[in-house]
Parts: sequence; structure tokens; C-alpha cells
Amino acid sequence: MTDLQPAAQHSAWQRRRTLIRSRVVDAMSHLVNCGLCEHRCGVNRLGGERGTCHAGPNARLFRHRVEWSEELELTPSHVFYLSGCDLRCAFCIAEENAFDARRGVPLTIESFNQAVRWGKELGACNLQWLGGEATIHLPRILELLASCPEPLRVVWKSNFHMTPEALELLRDVVDVYVADFKFGNDHCARELAGVGDYTAIVTRNLTIAARQGDLIVRHLVMPGHLECCLVPVVDWMCRNLRGTKFSVRDGYMPAWRARHFPNLDRMLDRDEIDRARRIAESAGLYCID
Repeated sequence: MTDLQPAAQHSAWQRRRTLIRSRVVDAMSHLVNCGLCEHRCGVNRLGGERGTCHAGPNARLFRHRVEWSEELELTPSHVFYLSGCDLRCAFCIAEENAFDARRGVPLTIESFNQAVRWGKELGACNLQWLGGEATIHLPRILELLASCPEPLRVVWKSNFHMTPEALELLRDVVDVYVADFKFGNDHCARELAGVGDYTAIVTRNLTIAARQGDLIVRHLVMPGHLECCLVPVVDWMCRNLRGTKFSVRDGYMPAWRARHFPNLDRMLDRDEIDRARRIAESAGLYCID
């Protein structure tokens, strides 16, 4: 959308808003019987029930800002941080803001559109949904996007533990998917994030997203987890999505409860960072900065 002239941008965005509005009713059904992530809790969030993510019917914003630390093609990005998450990663840098779905303030149509204008004034080239996990707030996000008169390039940053139903609601709504491929095996996923069947779920969703649009797959390198997590992730990417953009992230910090797990209580050392990049690059992946 950013390559179009202003008039064409507005016309394309109006068509997308029409599509988004057509998805809102189906999305709202998940507030009564939630199946947005693979916990498939089936809770009635409108009725006060809370599933694994603890989210209610409203998306709550605990921070938004224009960031310059994303992949180069996404920078500067206006990032919206929503509270609540369906994973419980022991090293989550957002800590309680991610896991406590009561944090922040409800994101209303008025406050959202005001924030979008502010971000554009600061030069943001896209709007990026983050968390916590944005997918658990998909019904409200679609409502907000449908309300926005400003043309947007939408980036969906996710742990990719969503359901195919959620991905279908996002089809042709999202310009760029940014997927965190966190773990290379189910054991690490269970121990560090509290989820089972992780690799089957995430790899299924990556395959779907790659067919739907632009996809960047991120892997946060964790100390002591190169062999068990990075190497299997790189191997799967080579066999299945070799031409997809792959981003090795070396900004690991021992946040939240990381100190309770071997190796995770420290920063990466220089040798680990260099080796991680060599592993990805020597495998022939499409590595980006």
C-alpha cells in the first residue's frame, strides 16, 4: 500500500475496510465461544468467563510507541502493546504487562484513531499489533481497523499459537506477518511456555501464513538453546520455507522468571550470537536484519 499514490492508497484502504467489516461478526462469535488460540477454551468472554489468556471482551493497551528496533523493512513501526497472552514464556520481556489482561486501558475507537494520527505524525510506516499476544484480541482489533479512515500498513506480530480460524479472519487484512518461532521442540515449549504440541501448531500456521502474504519468521536466540531450539527451527525452515525471510534476534534478556531455569539467567555471549548467525546463514536461509 505504501507504494501507491495517496488517492490510490485511500481507495485501497476503503476496500480493505469493507472486507474487515465483513469479518467482524464472525470474529465476535469468539467472544461467546472462544477459539482464537489453540487452547480452544470455548469460554464466554462476554459473560465474564476467562480462559488461559485471562482476556475479557475488550482489548487493553498498556503501551504504544514508535519503535526503531524492528527489522529494517518495518522501521519505524508504530507498535501497540496489548495485555494478555495465551503463552507463559518464562523469559517474557513484557513480564506482568503481558500476562495480566487487566493491565492498561481499554482501547476505544476514539483513542485508537487519535493514536494512529500521532504515529503518522512521527513518521511511522506501519502499525504493528503486539502483546502479550494480539490474536486473543482479534475481534476488537478488527472493529478498530474498520473504524480507521487513515490508510494503514498492518503488521501482525504473533507467537503463532493461533487457530486456522483466526488466520482466516486475518487473510487479506494483514500486510506482513511477523512470527515468533520460539522453540525447536515440544519439551522446551512445555517447560518454558506451558504449551503442548507447539511445533505442530506453529509450523502449520507458518505454512498457512506464507500462502496468505508477506511473512517474517523470527527466532530469539536463547542462551543454552542453540542445539535444541535454533538448529531444529533452521532445519524446518530449510525444508519447508527456505525462501521466507528469517530474522535471528540476539536481544535476549533474562527477564520475568528466567532466573529459575538453567542458562536462561544470563545474557547471550558474543560467541553464541556469532554462531547462531553462522548456523542460519550457512543453511542458506533468506536472513534479514
